[in-house]
Amino acid sequence: MILMNMPTKRRAIELGVMAAIVGVVVLLPVYTGTSNYPLAIVQGNSMYPTLHSGDLVIFGKPSQAQIANGTIIVFVQGDTGVSTLDSLVRPIVIHRIVGTVIQADGTVYYKTKGDNNQFVDPQLVQSNHVLGVPIRVIPEVGLLVLFVESPEGLVAIIGMVSLFYVGRYEVKLKEDNAKETFLGDLTKLMLEGDVSSETFRRLEPVVKYGRRIQLDGVDDELVMSLLAWLKAGGLDGKWKMENVDCPRCSSRATSFVTPQGKAFALCPSCSSSQASPKGGDEQPRMEERPDRALVE
Repeated sequence: MILMNMPTKRRAIELGVMAAIVGVVVLLPVYTGTSNYPLAIVQGNSMYPTLHSGDLVIFGKPSQAQIANGTIIVFVQGDTGVSTLDSLVRPIVIHRIVGTVIQADGTVYYKTKGDNNQFVDPQLVQSNHVLGVPIRVIPEVGLLVLFVESPEGLVAIIGMVSLFYVGRYEVKLKEDNAKETFLGDLTKLMLEGDVSSETFRRLEPVVKYGRRIQLDGVDDELVMSLLAWLKAGGLDGKWKMENVDCPRCSSRATSFVTPQGKAFALCPSCSSSQASPKGGDEQPRMEERPDRALVE
């Protein structure tokens, strides 16, 4: 038996997407020339109709030390002494400069106002609180983030995550129960002398780890037949056990039949699943039944 030890195509795609996301995250501040991460989401309608609530704003470093009146700026309110920390813990505002105040020591302050506000902002914005100026606006991309930050969004996320893990747990529990039931049926056959202990030992790991086993390189006819039955959904439904005649030795064999008609047969004499070859094909198959679909 050969266990899969190489990344699947899906895994490779996931790694490629993750690498692309990491690349964008790392390179975006370099592209915009900012010391802070250059993304902000518009919250509210103070800049309507220029900006709408939920718009994602990508901002960059101002092209000049003193920013001209009429320029929209992204800035933080308050001061912790560390500009990077300010952008994380202080409110971020996106308003337009409507005036400039320069103190005697050369410190520059800006008067700001939202386009949709009646009055200017009550506080001046010191120049070192300016994070940047918008260079690109992506409409409504931030609506999902705003929803997540709301109490309703938090409840929705908790509910979806809970349903996801509960669903995965139920699927895993169902699979484990099906495996235990099938192994229980094999154990019963072994105790009744219809299956040898050696055959049981060969089949047990196949039942437990069948989804991770590739057919390529497996030359055990019994194992290949069981793998084919499992991969065809043998454990997905409730199978039934039937007594059939072994096509090789005419001995009594036991067949596991799914509701979809997929059958896997065990003969106590030849310890192999039986199939009637067609056209000289010597490859093992599941039991061929006239009234049921044959799974290769």
